[in-house]
Amino acid sequence: MSAWPVVTCTACGATGPGRAKPGLCRRCYARAQHPVRPCEGCGRTRRHLAAGLCARCYRLSRTRLVICPDCGEERPVWFAGRCQRCKLRAAARAGACRDCGKQVARLWSGRCRRCDAKSREVTGACRDCGDLTRLASGLCRACRLFRWAHPAGTCPWCGRQQPIGAAGACRSCQCAARAARALRKRARERRPRVVLPPAVRAREITGACADCGDLTWLSGGLCGACRGFRRCHPAGTCPWCGRSQPIGAAGACRSCQCAARAARALRKQARARQPRPVPSPAAPPPLDALIGYGQARGWAPDTLRQAWRAVTAVLASREDLGEPPWDVGRLRQFLNERRLVALRAIEFLTDQGLVRPSPQAAFDRWLAARLAAVPAPVAAEVRTWIEALQGRGSRAARARQDRTIQGYLRVLQAPLASWSARYESLRQVTTEDLAGELAALSGATRLLVLSAMRSLFSTLKTRRVLFTNPAAPLTGRRIQPPPVLPLDDVLRARLLGRLDDPAERLIVLLAGVHALRPSDIRVLMLDDTDPGAGTLFAGGRARPLDQLTAQHLRAWLQVRQARWPATANSHLLINRSTAGGLEPVSRGYIHATVRRLGITAQDLRADRLLDQAQASGGDPLQLTHLFGISDPTAIRYCAEIGPPGQNRDNEMAKHLPRR
Repeated sequence: MSAWPVVTCTACGATGPGRAKPGLCRRCYARAQHPVRPCEGCGRTRRHLAAGLCARCYRLSRTRLVICPDCGEERPVWFAGRCQRCKLRAAARAGACRDCGKQVARLWSGRCRRCDAKSREVTGACRDCGDLTRLASGLCRACRLFRWAHPAGTCPWCGRQQPIGAAGACRSCQCAARAARALRKRARERRPRVVLPPAVRAREITGACADCGDLTWLSGGLCGACRGFRRCHPAGTCPWCGRSQPIGAAGACRSCQCAARAARALRKQARARQPRPVPSPAAPPPLDALIGYGQARGWAPDTLRQAWRAVTAVLASREDLGEPPWDVGRLRQFLNERRLVALRAIEFLTDQGLVRPSPQAAFDRWLAARLAAVPAPVAAEVRTWIEALQGRGSRAARARQDRTIQGYLRVLQAPLASWSARYESLRQVTTEDLAGELAALSGATRLLVLSAMRSLFSTLKTRRVLFTNPAAPLTGRRIQPPPVLPLDDVLRARLLGRLDDPAERLIVLLAGVHALRPSDIRVLMLDDTDPGAGTLFAGGRARPLDQLTAQHLRAWLQVRQARWPATANSHLLINRSTAGGLEPVSRGYIHATVRRLGITAQDLRADRLLDQAQASGGDPLQLTHLFGISDPTAIRYCAEIGPPGQNRDNEMAKHLPRR
């Protein structure tokens, strides 16, 4: 496009680039091309853009609901063929703010969001309310918020076209009316009060208010506060005292609200009178090591301050807690009752040897919560079974893990509730009752429930709690594993676009490209990844790192360094809960990330293994070498790609080794 000639505008008088023939500058020429007239779409008098519409209505007329080619979601699209969110993301540019120097993910005119808003503000009189303050677009902040929240109209008090609030007027008129009321109230307060003689006050207007019961001056049997309360609130039944009284905004009458307010004030005074915890001189000096401990783990100053308060309270309460080492459950309850931070304080005290970890206590609390709704005889019999699974008792056997015991108890929760409603003890349960519970189940769930039932009743029979074993006649046939189904191609292509956090994208790639289980993903260390060399060490072997995973791995490492630059946690994946310690993220964190996509981590892993089996032509040795899976698992996935109608049992039996 050729350069605009320099002209002197005949409309505004400015000298600059413009149109020579009409004698207008660029700004006045654009205004002349788009005159102000009523819009055919909304009816408002606005500057015309095209097709007889204003800019807003013209944009709405060109808006269509289609699938955005960038994010893959169905969103409104106008101009440029993609949604507004993707256009803003494409225009985003990370860097340092030229005003404050802060590193941000997106700059506005070379500034961060806060500095950009400040640069656009000027000092002057607001054109709506007239206040002298900092302005943006000629309006103060209060008037801008008022415009966003209320529709425009004609103010009945001043006659201007302004946003009309809930009081039926513009904000300027509402502020003026509020100021007038405050002046009238102040004038009334300055008036001299009429003081009647004591005899007249005692005889006529002194007594107990009929609503609140206060001894004060009355008019119509009510004090001044209750009369005003009745004028402002509708009558109803108070849910606290049950009387028919005016109900305020708190949902109760004035008398009950005053009583609740007084109770809160008394509790606040009682807390203020409590002496602040001060560690005794004989206490050990772990506070000196707390600062170094927190700094080594990258704690924020606020976290370090809260941990200091919690540790000080613990050391000053030896009379209540006793001598260390303290029980972790009792210490956590002590800190929670005083609203102090418990996680970091217990972590530090455990490192100092002042807290005794007790996994058994946590399991006992979980078991007590599970058996709370079960009758006492049935709960005692279930506890006998749990003790046997833990390897305790007269006939100690191999101890099971807590996760196994919890899984058994979860699947038996519904049968135990059904038997407890009909019987007083498990001695009354019959084989027909067990078969009835199993009839509604199928597949692997039925086998798991059957295994738990046989373990429960056989253990009670061995411990001589039951006379017979009702689960002995029940048998279960080993079922064939279900077929492995690949993911939909469209769903697989949109997985990364539906996630914004780099950590979540890396989790999906580790599960969907490298077929890692959640237990393997959570324990990956920083030393296990080398994006430069293109290797990933997982499951005891080195794997080649593809370009897509390496790209998102670098992005996550940059975000990790920016969020927690001083963390001492050497695990690859960390979050707000684990950044201040040394533990890995939980498996629930991995499962929750994938579950938001509508699938599971096992679906991603199975899809990757099935895809590799098809690419290798059904070679189980290649699957075993690449992913480190067992031989039966590799043979199973290779058998899935057989021709239609092929017997999967015969195919797997052909590859299994003979004994």
